[in-house]
Amino acid sequence: MQNSSPSSQNLRPLIPLADYQRIFRVVHSVLQSVEADIPAASFFFSVTAAQILKKFYKRNAFPVAGAAFYLINQEGGGALSFGTLGEDARSVSSNHDAFHTWVQCDGYAIDFMAPVFQELLAAAGHALPVPRRMFQKSLGRMSADVPALSAPGDFHLAPNLELTRELLQQFMAKKALTNLSQVCIDWYRKPPKSMPDDLALQGGEGEVSRIKLIATAIDGVW
Repeated sequence: MQNSSPSSQNLRPLIPLADYQRIFRVVHSVLQSVEADIPAASFFFSVTAAQILKKFYKRNAFPVAGAAFYLINQEGGGALSFGTLGEDARSVSSNHDAFHTWVQCDGYAIDFMAPVFQELLAAAGHALPVPRRMFQKSLGRMSADVPALSAPGDFHLAPNLELTRELLQQFMAKKALTNLSQVCIDWYRKPPKSMPDDLALQGGEGEVSRIKLIATAIDGVW
């Protein structure tokens, strides 16, 4: 008999690892093709991934900006933090200069930037090896606060809806960003369908360049 307990349901991902990896590869490859600042691209990642989940998976997915804390290394309490932690080490906040963005979808948090956590740390001046893993967890498994983070993969998220609205308005007002996001959506094919290894991209002056799919391998889950 199949175990259908709540705990087992919480462990079951909404989308398979192969699909998560392909969504990540498409968005990452398009951003790299225009030499985007990847550490600053979490909102683009989440907006575009949410649109892909809506179109191809019929999921109620939307980007959420706010404070995010992930335990990535148990030794020394190695937490990757986006946002501000209060003096009490419990209260958290976020603003335009300190935030992260993830996708919320049917009771899950999905972070499509998790495979490049190592690069995010490096950009912040912290050279720490981090495995390239999928982050896709039920919100019911979220730690109550930052001190409660105890095992690698534990997380605490604090959505900032006002900031999310402001960032979304800014994103939608920039045609270059919305066009680039649409390129990702047009390129994507849902597994097991095959997908072109590259894509032609026409520039504003008619010049054509080709985007190569960067085959970054994801080697597990948080």
